[in-house]
Amino acid sequence: MELKKSFDTRFSPEQTWEGLSDIHLVASCLPGASITEQITADEYKGKLSVKVGPLAAGFDGLISIERDALERVALVTGKGADAKSSSRVTAKMRYQVTPGVDGGAHVEIVSDISLAGALAQFGKAAVMQEIANRMTNEFVRQFESRLAEQEAVAASADTAQAPDAGGATATAPAGPDTGPRPPVAAPQSAPSQLDAGNLLWVILKDRIAGFFKRIFK
Repeated sequence: MELKKSFDTRFSPEQTWEGLSDIHLVASCLPGASITEQITADEYKGKLSVKVGPLAAGFDGLISIERDALERVALVTGKGADAKSSSRVTAKMRYQVTPGVDGGAHVEIVSDISLAGALAQFGKAAVMQEIANRMTNEFVRQFESRLAEQEAVAASADTAQAPDAGGATATAPAGPDTGPRPPVAAPQSAPSQLDAGNLLWVILKDRIAGFFKRIFK
């Protein structure tokens, strides 16, 4: 099954490419995903936890990545299996980062996914596309949050180390204590498990609502 998705970020193509090249950062932005072991520079062991209705599965598998930094293109391949449900998944994903609007980046993604076993009954194209839409939205939200956090940390470090006009490193002047400062909000973590059962219910409600809108409009 082939799925095509795209998204835009306010970050430059360079920042976006570097972020997508960090496999641990990417996994932290995907619901239920984690990297459990690095085998080589481009091969990893990972896990994806999902729940579809009464079925809960934890896919343990292998992930390999081929990158072309010049063209900002990457090919990700993976396969995994869940021992409890006897479900298996294989996937190939190609993404490319190109310049977007206002200095941002545009990301095109083409995935080819194959499901087998108990979870295959939920692998219909329309359902998978809706789940992919929601997963992408969650990923983009988390991804931009983490890039923004990295940008803020880098800017703070640059400010602290910037030399003054005389060549000395600038430091914040001592002053009266103005009281406790509000804590910086940490980025919200991605859900620890992809609850596809909940997504399916949301899809069903959306379609029922759309059906009645067409009738009574």
